Amino acid sequence: MSPRDPAEYIEKLTAVLEITKAYRSIIHLDVLLRAIVETAAATLGAEAGSILLYDEQARLRFHTASGQAASAVKPMFVEAGQGIAGWTAQTGKPALVNDVANDPRFERRFDRASGFVTRSILCVPLTFEGKVIGVLELLNKKTGAGFDTEDETLLGSLGDQAAISIEHVRLQDAQQNYFTHVSEILIGAMDTHVPIKTGHARRVARYARLLGGGIGLSEEAQKDLYFGGLLHDIGLLKLDVMEDWTRERIELHPVLGYEMVKDIIFWRSLAPTILHHHERWDGRGYPERLEKGAIPLGARIIGACEAFDVITSKSSYKSPLPYEMALREMDAHAGTQFDPEIVAAMKTSISEEDTIEKRPTPPPGR
Repeated sequence: MSPRDPAEYIEKLTAVLEITKAYRSIIHLDVLLRAIVETAAATLGAEAGSILLYDEQARLRFHTASGQAASAVKPMFVEAGQGIAGWTAQTGKPALVNDVANDPRFERRFDRASGFVTRSILCVPLTFEGKVIGVLELLNKKTGAGFDTEDETLLGSLGDQAAISIEHVRLQDAQQNYFTHVSEILIGAMDTHVPIKTGHARRVARYARLLGGGIGLSEEAQKDLYFGGLLHDIGLLKLDVMEDWTRERIELHPVLGYEMVKDIIFWRSLAPTILHHHERWDGRGYPERLEKGAIPLGARIIGACEAFDVITSKSSYKSPLPYEMALREMDAHAGTQFDPEIVAAMKTSISEEDTIEKRPTPPPGR
């Protein structure tokens, strides 16, 4: 096979390197896998592509697929060593086959299930720290010449970077799962430690996320608000229940909570929200008497949502107010205790239905 234009190859290699840089900013696995397959197929001119990753039973599962009849193969799996993709996964070697009909490794059941007609396949292993975690495959080169060794090199380079990005996102997911469970344990401890506040943290978290969405914050910022709401009173766990909780002691809890989370990488961004959620718009709050825009936005939102929950919840030291009366009460303190814009947004972001106690829902992923 004659070599292609060197300038064209360098251009495509540069494009692949630029594409793989973009992978590093993607935090959701399904989005990342789809981006890898779509960019690989487009760059190398393939009709379809897929990524297969090992599952807990050591089988290769189609995690994402593009092209005609992709949905038909997604529920299917490949045993290690089965088919061309399975061979690549088992051996850790790429496979370039331009006439699959004459290759004994070719598995026809996928074509039969999907109605797709496979003519050529290019597979590369996805390898991380010396271990094959899956396979990236492209099907049917659109040009009549078929796949060549330059395509194999390009796809191999893309696959190497893709494997790193996949494992990075998986690690983030594992950390998220861990810290989600830790958060739930802490909130359970809080409900036991301060029974009058049972459910308070989860309600504040729900209201804060709704309000964040209402003012157009990003999904990531809304998640920070949710976790900030869950952990805003975590400093109360540092107060001894056997001692009197004077006003002076209670006012220590934002600082205590801040000290608990500020050095934990996963929660570090929540620390200012926890520290300042009892500041007031007029500067008469605590612990630092910040005022107006000097108060972090997350703290202004959590502070307003906390107050709203206190005046609407049965699990409180006050008799609950009906929804409309509660909004009027919040309005009465807008511009003094609360950011007026946050109170205004609360009216359109949190409905009466949202104040009805519901069974806890799992926290969102970060």
